[in-house]
Amino acid sequence: MKLANFTLAAESFSTELIGLGFVWDLHNSGDFLGVNLDSSDNTATMRWKITGGQPAEKYSGCNLIFGGLRQLAVSARDEELPLSEDLCISAISKIIPDQTKERQYRTKREWHEGESFHLLFEFQSERSIEIDAETVELVGIVHL
Repeated sequence: MKLANFTLAAESFSTELIGLGFVWDLHNSGDFLGVNLDSSDNTATMRWKITGGQPAEKYSGCNLIFGGLRQLAVSARDEELPLSEDLCISAISKIIPDQTKERQYRTKREWHEGESFHLLFEFQSERSIEIDAETVELVGIVHL
């Protein structure tokens, strides 16, 4: 996968994206709105409402658009937790594509250019979303 116009603040267990001239703190200043799959162009879009921080000066939300989608996997959530915990990201990580290993063993401290990876989004509810695509682009949304 290629991160088209942003980076993660850390390769593993990050909650911040750096792109479009801002640090997007999706844990403290973002509410996850959902993920959509568009089969007509083979894309997936993850959407957030921005509630504060630097990007809120210009944007009310952001999307991550995954082009050339190869995989989208959503895990179960902890049903004991309130649904509001699905709004809050707890970690975003690059992970090794090898799904025979458990998630906790698929992160690395360093990634080299050209290495294959998936992105794993983990939420406070213990739900996770794993995505593999050719590219992912950060898009700022002016009006939700």
